[in-house]
Amino acid sequence: MSNADAASGAALPPDTPVITGWSAVSPYGVGRAAFAAGVRAGAKTAVKADAASGTLPSPEVCTVPGFDVQELLGKRGTAKMDRLTALALVASDGLLRDADGAPSVATDDRTGVVLGITMGSLENVTDFLRQSYTNERPFYVDAGRIPFGSLNHAAGACAIRHGLKGPNTTVAGGRAAGLLALNYARRLLAQGRATQYVAGSAEEFSAAHAWYEATAAQPGEPAPLLGEGCGLFLVEPAGRAERPPLAAVLAVETRVDIDDDPFAAVSACARRALERAGAGADEVWAAVPSAAPSAAGRAEHEALAALVPTAALGRVPSMELLGDTSAASASFQIAAVLSVAAADPDSRGRIALVTAVDRDGAVAAAVLRLFGEDA
Repeated sequence: MSNADAASGAALPPDTPVITGWSAVSPYGVGRAAFAAGVRAGAKTAVKADAASGTLPSPEVCTVPGFDVQELLGKRGTAKMDRLTALALVASDGLLRDADGAPSVATDDRTGVVLGITMGSLENVTDFLRQSYTNERPFYVDAGRIPFGSLNHAAGACAIRHGLKGPNTTVAGGRAAGLLALNYARRLLAQGRATQYVAGSAEEFSAAHAWYEATAAQPGEPAPLLGEGCGLFLVEPAGRAERPPLAAVLAVETRVDIDDDPFAAVSACARRALERAGAGADEVWAAVPSAAPSAAGRAEHEALAALVPTAALGRVPSMELLGDTSAASASFQIAAVLSVAAADPDSRGRIALVTAVDRDGAVAAAVLRLFGEDA
């Protein structure tokens, strides 16, 4: 592949999965423009927690500013909607609709959805269980919340809202969920099961989630600064893409850290992904770890520092700026790479490496070839 072809994507095999669009709802605000501007500025997002959330293990949070579900999605069907579903729906609107709300992406009956999560809306589940324990009878509960308690509700709601009839899947994978979702989309596209995919991941902030994470932290570690949001990508084969590719997905590799050695697991996973992509570690232009606030997250950073050029780890601002966004983190990492690449002509045709680790041992790595986009 010539340098010109590498920079434009002209020589990609037609079945290569490419990212042709993306959207984000994040602590930087609603929409792709807000996210890109925040990332490029390296802006912090932590704010004082809302008193309505009650007592929290950390006084600060990284939530989506001004996120009003009914204002963004309307009153119909949203009165009892969980925050996770709302985040995913707003992000899907940003990906598939224009500023006037009209469809901006051509879809068909085999356009699929795959959404990565941790465990769904923890706040919705805990509230429902609390009602069963505290109300006069165990069955005196708000039945209207039951649909929102299912793990696949957010993905299904996105498909219904946009009339997407292809494979619909939810992948529960914690911080690796975004890369697991991307890999799922890549595999089904290769098998001809779908023509294009809306793929990404989401996480909501709630008091229940904050206390869960604080309890799960290792002894001596402070309660994590939690974030939230949703990142979604339009993924399709290069041969049928109607818009120029922003990045090609060259490889996605996964591992399970069964030896409690995240450094070794991340190293092996990243090396294997680069090998499958036909790229060398010295070719990596940008490397973005998940910045998980844990020993595993620190080991992940050390593994990449030992593998790629020093400059690669500094090209994209740390994901710590967004707080611990859990399942949404890997999608935000990819979106951050695309944001930085769009503003840097030197990124054209270069390689990006995105990795993730989770407390349960999940490890994932993705290798992208960047093509940038018009400013």
